[in-house]
Amino acid sequence: MAEFVLKVQDIDDRGRDYEFPLTADWLDSALGETPLRRNPAAPEGSFHLHAQRNGQEILVRGQLQAELLVECSRCLGDTAMHVHAPLTALLSSGPENADPEDVELSEQDLDRARFVGNEVILDELVREHLVLECPMQPLCSEECPGIPIPNHVRPPTDDFDGGALDPRLAPLQQLRGKLSGNKE
Repeated sequence: MAEFVLKVQDIDDRGRDYEFPLTADWLDSALGETPLRRNPAAPEGSFHLHAQRNGQEILVRGQLQAELLVECSRCLGDTAMHVHAPLTALLSSGPENADPEDVELSEQDLDRARFVGNEVILDELVREHLVLECPMQPLCSEECPGIPIPNHVRPPTDDFDGGALDPRLAPLQQLRGKLSGNKE
């Protein structure tokens, strides 16, 4: 069920302010198939926005705030992520597939969305902005050492100290010698 709904008839040229909570239930549902999770130790998030009519379109500007968890790319531990993201969109009335498929989008087109009927539902837009705030490779810290490798799994160090050459690599070693001899 939609949580962030604006009634079109309530929005005029001066605009109107809205404030919505980002509840635990909504975050759990919206972020279910993403690497993000809500932080159960943190208070619920918030979504503040100002919506105003711009001709036949509706301009929405707001701020998202949420405390989320994401898995560290190195150690796989939970990493707290504070989201404080701006949200701006120009909403036009009409079906989602009203634009032709083979159109090159400009930067302004990326901040456009569509609504149908007398209600503007912003749930998908809010979810999208939360997911886009997550870094591609989140780290718990820059100094994160990663997953510790147990000693019984580590290869012996003498395997990498330049010991005897595998006889199958001898032709490559000879070629290396010839090439380095030609350069000198």
